[in-house]
Amino acid sequence: MKRRLKKKIENRYNILKEAERQKHKRKGKRCIQYELIPMGEVDKFIMLNDEITPDYPNATHWLLDVYHWKMNDIYQVRVFPCSKCGGSPTKSPVRMIFCSENMFERVVEDMRKDKFWDADY
Repeated sequence: MKRRLKKKIENRYNILKEAERQKHKRKGKRCIQYELIPMGEVDKFIMLNDEITPDYPNATHWLLDVYHWKMNDIYQVRVFPCSKCGGSPTKSPVRMIFCSENMFERVVEDMRKDKFWDADY
């Protein structure tokens, strides 16, 4: 019983399921695309040693999702550290990127090259 409760506290929110649900929405802000990427060694080390970001002990993957608002033509890319099943202790993203064009592919490439924390967007 204790192990079961401990697991629920560590991975309270499933961000991957939330992104899947938002992709099938019809109205309002809608998730266009999402991707689950394994976390590189350098990015994980920098994230765990950063004082600003909270502690994510089970983070092994990045989850990226991009939202688009048609009225303002603005794209929002959100970055979450999570486990391989999409679980995270918080709902809040580590980084949010607002831009006028879709930067999703550029952010995915930086994460695959293990240079996400060094890049400026």
